Amino acid sequence: MVANSTDLVSKLRTTLGKMEVALGAITEAIAWTDELGRVQWSNTAFDHLIAKNRFDILGTKLINLLPLIQNGEPVSVATHPVTMAFKRQRDSTACYEFRQDNTTLVIEISCTCIHLKDADNGVVVAIRNITQRQQAEALSKRHQEQLQDLVEERTATLSFINNQLQQEVCDRQYTEAVLRESEAKNRALAEAATLQAQQLSQTLLELKQTQTQLVQSAKMSSLGQMVAGIAHEINNPVNFIYGNLTYTDQYTQNLLALLQLYQQAYPQPNSKITEFSEAIELDFLINDLPRILASMQIGAERIREIVLSLRTFARLDEAERKAVDIHAGIDSTLLILENRLKSKGRDPEITVVKKYGELPEVECYASQLNQVFMNVLSNAIDALEEQPEPRVITIKTSAVSSTAAPDKTQPLGDQSDRVIIQIHDNGPGIPEAVQAKLFEPFFTTKPTQQGTGLGLAISYQIIVDKHKGTLRCTSAPEQGTEFWIEIPLQDVAADA
Repeated sequence: MVANSTDLVSKLRTTLGKMEVALGAITEAIAWTDELGRVQWSNTAFDHLIAKNRFDILGTKLINLLPLIQNGEPVSVATHPVTMAFKRQRDSTACYEFRQDNTTLVIEISCTCIHLKDADNGVVVAIRNITQRQQAEALSKRHQEQLQDLVEERTATLSFINNQLQQEVCDRQYTEAVLRESEAKNRALAEAATLQAQQLSQTLLELKQTQTQLVQSAKMSSLGQMVAGIAHEINNPVNFIYGNLTYTDQYTQNLLALLQLYQQAYPQPNSKITEFSEAIELDFLINDLPRILASMQIGAERIREIVLSLRTFARLDEAERKAVDIHAGIDSTLLILENRLKSKGRDPEITVVKKYGELPEVECYASQLNQVFMNVLSNAIDALEEQPEPRVITIKTSAVSSTAAPDKTQPLGDQSDRVIIQIHDNGPGIPEAVQAKLFEPFFTTKPTQQGTGLGLAISYQIIVDKHKGTLRCTSAPEQGTEFWIEIPLQDVAADA
């Protein structure tokens, strides 16, 4: 019996040691306080953050260990997040500044009030260092401002050139009028001036198109690089967490199995064990712990799916035509826009209804096609901003034959040679006068500083010019708007 007890104590110590190591490997700083705010336990990350020894931390009030600054002012004891957690008896999360040596860190503090049966209440404090994230956001904002300045500078330059060219066109037209009244021997000179004026007009049109491509390419390149970078940075810690969850689940199952064996071997434990089992609600803990681990597993898998979708959307390495899954491109775009689809305040959420057909892989420029999906879906979300419930975007895909009727969208099996994507919103619709200008460069219905009018013009160029497909809009007042995207399954030019 003594040997068994010694083995049990040894195993429990070993298990506790492993759990301590596992908690110590977590990058978040975690501490547990009692009702008086005194630290009862902390992990290694917390010790490093406070820069104190574990034994100096235990029993010390967290408020004294963690002086905070918010909006440039020190946080008082009364408004400290630990104090507020006890007062309000609810969870809270907020950002503060914390000075560590000569460095000011930006930290996010989450406080969770813990109520234990027949025991003192406490607060679990989780601290995440978001200094790098804040710096990255500031850097991204600065890059966007620099990009905007560059676009405005180039736009001003092109506008100046445009005015000069227009003036030259006017001058040439005047010269033509004078030359037509001249003698016949000067007709050759008049014809040359006319030809030069036409060339100038063509140059002006090409300059406008070049400007459109430069602006949109710069924006999408920055977006793609930022998305790819974020996906890469998220992927490493997620893989670490995801890998450790398997061991944590295995250790937990082993502990629960060991506990069950002890319950079978000792059905009548002593009073201390019985009281402690009741205090920690052992039966509930046994049932709930596997569910918690399972939910953590699902969460980690969800993050990995998000990272994969971000990489799918960016597709920085796919500049040439390639056979891809159209549905994956749409889903990755929806994931990027997921935050805009959620309900905010009084605005209800936007429901996305997917009516996907059976599609083969489509040979296309994947990143450019994702750009079209982004532009069309963003416009659909904008159209639903002031729309009451229900707010719905319906996406329908199908494969058809080019010999079928224009409105016939059912799958035709091996005869299919084109893919149709229909994106419909139940917004207020688009007036006919606006529909006629939708695909013109720089045309926009959005307020100043909110849109450049490049999205649909670029989308039209990508679908019609690059993919030899069709892009059209159908809309009626109070009937919503539908964008019809049709592209061939394979490269038409290559087949020819």
